[in-house]
Amino acid sequence: MNTPATLRAGRSAGFGRIRFCLLLLCFALPMPDLARASVLDDCLSEQGMPRVARALGEDGTLQYVLVAAEEGGRPTRISPLAPDGTPLAVVFRKAAERMKAGHLTPLWNLRESELASRVSSPVAVPQASLDAEETLIVAAGLNYAAHAEEVGGGDTFLFPKAVEPTGPYDTLVPPADVTLLDWEVELGLVLIEAIDLEALPNEDAFLDQAAYFVANDVSDREPIIREKAMDGPGTGFVKAKARPGFLPIGPWMVRGRELGAALFACGADDPGLRLDVDEGAGPTRRQDSSTERMVLDPIELLARIAEEVAQNGMRSPMPIFRGGEIKYYPLAKPGPNGTGLLLPAGSILLTGTPEGVALAAPRPVGLVLRGLLEFRGPFEQFRLEELERAERAEPGGYLSAGDVVHTSIDGLGSQRWTVSR
Repeated sequence: MNTPATLRAGRSAGFGRIRFCLLLLCFALPMPDLARASVLDDCLSEQGMPRVARALGEDGTLQYVLVAAEEGGRPTRISPLAPDGTPLAVVFRKAAERMKAGHLTPLWNLRESELASRVSSPVAVPQASLDAEETLIVAAGLNYAAHAEEVGGGDTFLFPKAVEPTGPYDTLVPPADVTLLDWEVELGLVLIEAIDLEALPNEDAFLDQAAYFVANDVSDREPIIREKAMDGPGTGFVKAKARPGFLPIGPWMVRGRELGAALFACGADDPGLRLDVDEGAGPTRRQDSSTERMVLDPIELLARIAEEVAQNGMRSPMPIFRGGEIKYYPLAKPGPNGTGLLLPAGSILLTGTPEGVALAAPRPVGLVLRGLLEFRGPFEQFRLEELERAERAEPGGYLSAGDVVHTSIDGLGSQRWTVSR
């Protein structure tokens, strides 16, 4: 890379296959040093790039704010920027102008005890908007080779993540029927402008059309295992990943243009992704990777959406029961005149997780033999064995009540949330 203007959007929005780290945090505990586990993160924090969050101001209203100071990846001082609901293109233009002018006033302090109550998801995608198909959330599965290997192999695929994002410090209360609760640190991005999937922007233009943030693609592994297909991922992913609270994002987002320039200034292309889980004895590293290891970068994922829609139609074949009926969410929308193929402004793309999740595929021969002895198919045998494993609450296994998840991405801040029942 020679200049920020030449940072390649085709390698994760113009800053070189960005592979970020989530470090999920629980608001009831003191912030550990894990959130600032990289020299690159320290360098990026010094670059003065506009970091945009959504938070309650001191007047009690939710609004877009600039993060004026942070500690350990969490915002500590914020400055009001624009009312909630302002178009993202306007928000980021104002953010750049405010940072250039240097007038970050007034300044409001954020105590650690206030994070859960005041800091919201940086991107607002109401469930009603998803259900009405006004805004879309599209996620990539198996987009890191090592993760694909650990869960049994396969190629990158796409599915709708049909659930409203929640805040980075919220408590996760999984439904009572969820036992195989798993984590997935991911780089997320929001589209500042609508993207025509049939005429993708060039690399430089994409720097201004997307903003990046920490995301966690929380998953219930049981539907995925139960509906696994012999020749593909099966149909259980939307059911597994669209439960309330299963998409904590934030704490802030950074536009590609500014993030690319900051990475260039720090001499880096590929931020790290890290995730730790504290089961009561202190945080333990579970995921530690780099965006360099992503199979398809964001622009390639957008192209893949267009390919899949051309081959299989607009809607995902993965169903979910919603509003009293079976619903198939779309991967894209037709253009305003019924032609073309769009992802609307405000839509989210999740770029996949690296290795280190709780789920791990067994050796197939042993699994088949154990299933035959019990007159079960291999997937049903695996599902029952994973349920038994979760009930044993083995260290390093699936999440359970009281676990604290720490997640961070270099330059994009840190999350911390607790699993509750």
